Amino acid sequence: MKKYYETYFILDGNLEDAQIEEIITKYVNFLKKNDAEIRNIEKIGRRRLAYQIKKSTNGYYICIEFYSDTSVLSKLERNYKLDEKIIRYLNIHMSKKELNEKDEFMTKKEKQLKEQKELEASKIQESNQPVIPTEKIAQVGNIEKKE
Repeated sequence: MKKYYETYFILDGNLEDAQIEEIITKYVNFLKKNDAEIRNIEKIGRRRLAYQIKKSTNGYYICIEFYSDTSVLSKLERNYKLDEKIIRYLNIHMSKKELNEKDEFMTKKEKQLKEQKELEASKIQESNQPVIPTEKIAQVGNIEKKE
């Protein structure tokens, strides 16, 4: 039976973007070859490390969410240990309940972001409309009364 996992790993921050993409592709292909179903790949990006790890102060964070058998996890960990470009890794197993809670949280968060963008867009549209100074409105009103 396949279980849901998240694997986080930190690559050396001195790697170029092309090398990072290569490594991500390597592990995604590894998972697919071992009958894992990839759910999501999140490139969190370059971050400063809290402390120096393997002479690196920066790292590139990646999260891959997938469904797989438990046997694949041990193979994946072995590959992580052998890869010198990976500074740290963490594999997390999530139960169905935790997965549902995460999905609910993410949908709420996406809704909030969408509403926030719509609100900002409406504010921008309102600010783009020309503003007529009140003095000119008063002058126009005076002209109409005189006629």
